[in-house]
Amino acid sequence: MISYEVYKMLEEELGKEKAERVVKVLEESLRVIEDKAREQKPILKAELKEELTKELVTKEELQIVKLELERKMDMLEARLEARIQRLELYLKVLIALVLLGLTVLNPSFTELVKSILK
Repeated sequence: MISYEVYKMLEEELGKEKAERVVKVLEESLRVIEDKAREQKPILKAELKEELTKELVTKEELQIVKLELERKMDMLEARLEARIQRLELYLKVLIALVLLGLTVLNPSFTELVKSILK
């Protein structure tokens, strides 16, 4: 709908008869545009919904990704645990070698062994 102020401006510029015809044409054009927009609304809404549905992740897809991540985490955890166990074994062997070296190289220990062997 054309406002009263716009109508008055048209009337001043074009005269009363031409202003009325222009207003009728403008109002009819606006009505046609509004009708077309109303007709297109459900179509656009459906298209938008379809596009969004394609882009969104479903709960099932999210669950699949979650399970895959959990499986990979379990695998990595098992590998890490195996490496930790190997390192613990290496550390125990290293400690034993250090103790053996300190004991064998200790002069008191050498004297003790000599006295036992005599």
